[in-house]
Amino acid sequence: MGSLTRIAFTADWHVDEYGSRVDPASGLNARLQDYLTTAAFVVDQAGSAGAAALVIAGDFTERRHPSPWLVARIVEVLDRSPELVLALKGNHDSAKAGRSIVDVLGGRFGVIGVSSPRIVEVGDVSIACMPFLDRHWLRAQPGFESVPDAEVFRVLGEQFIGIAAGLYAQAQRDHPGGACVLVCHQTLAGAQMSETQRAFLGDLGLVVDARALAAIGFEAVVAGHLHRHQVVIPGDRPVLYAGSIERVDFGEESEPKGFIVADVGPGRFEWQFIETPARQFVTMRDIGEVLSTEREDAHIKDAIVRVLDLDPAADVGVIRANLEAAGAFEITEIRRRSVEPTTTSAGMSEGLSAEQALEAYFDGDPDRAALIERGRAILAEVG
Repeated sequence: MGSLTRIAFTADWHVDEYGSRVDPASGLNARLQDYLTTAAFVVDQAGSAGAAALVIAGDFTERRHPSPWLVARIVEVLDRSPELVLALKGNHDSAKAGRSIVDVLGGRFGVIGVSSPRIVEVGDVSIACMPFLDRHWLRAQPGFESVPDAEVFRVLGEQFIGIAAGLYAQAQRDHPGGACVLVCHQTLAGAQMSETQRAFLGDLGLVVDARALAAIGFEAVVAGHLHRHQVVIPGDRPVLYAGSIERVDFGEESEPKGFIVADVGPGRFEWQFIETPARQFVTMRDIGEVLSTEREDAHIKDAIVRVLDLDPAADVGVIRANLEAAGAFEITEIRRRSVEPTTTSAGMSEGLSAEQALEAYFDGDPDRAALIERGRAILAEVG
């Protein structure tokens, strides 16, 4: 049995500023510091695991055109890596003046930037790299300027499969019988995303046939783009998402965050998911205990917290103060419960019309019909 090559796969770092809290130690936006710290954790863990390469499947920042100082922070993290780094272009990694952050990172020693499909050799493994492909590329081709989007995506999906198959054929030609892993930044059919990410991406996007990709013969397909870590097609040759390294919003509250380390060889892809120390998000609806506590609460300590369905009579200032005392990292929202129509002591809802209230008031009275008729006459006079 041949030797295996250990490779780490990660994606969707989304290093950027979120919220308004400032980290006192660095002076940076506190969530930006979170992302940098977690990215450094991934790099360090990949090195400690003995990975021959760290493959980053797109979306380095939330910004399409990050400022030089933000790129410099990401470079500082990557400079910690003792192994080869493959940096693929994601949908957020757009080019400006012909260069994206991937091209900038690719100019660093030990980093290979991948902005177009290609094969990169890592030990005895061929990595088939497929950066993000969107309809704008096909729209620029002759004859596709006015074709309906549905047709554009159909053709684009076929071309994606064709390019992936071509990369696999190239790898097998150069290294017959060798291992080949496809890494891409794309939505794959059958994968799940959070409601928040679904709302952001919308319905207009390329969805690639995951089973068609799996049938090409890769040892595995590892994707970025969707933030949820998941196995789309299980088995000895899996199709899976590494997932994002941090939680972006409450839509990802219950999702574990991490990256993948795999031992790869011909016909083998033995992988494990390593969780990162991602910041917790906590939604609270029953906050009775927090209302009176003055101690740190393990459930919300260092977490980003929101409160929903708060009793309308509750003091928001007191709630916020007690959440802070309980150790919350940040409180993003305190939303009161909608006030429902109340009932008077006579048992009538304040939401009733005058005529409905009249009928309810005389309900059960033996002279109800006559009294209601008289009441309607009075209402008509005053109306």
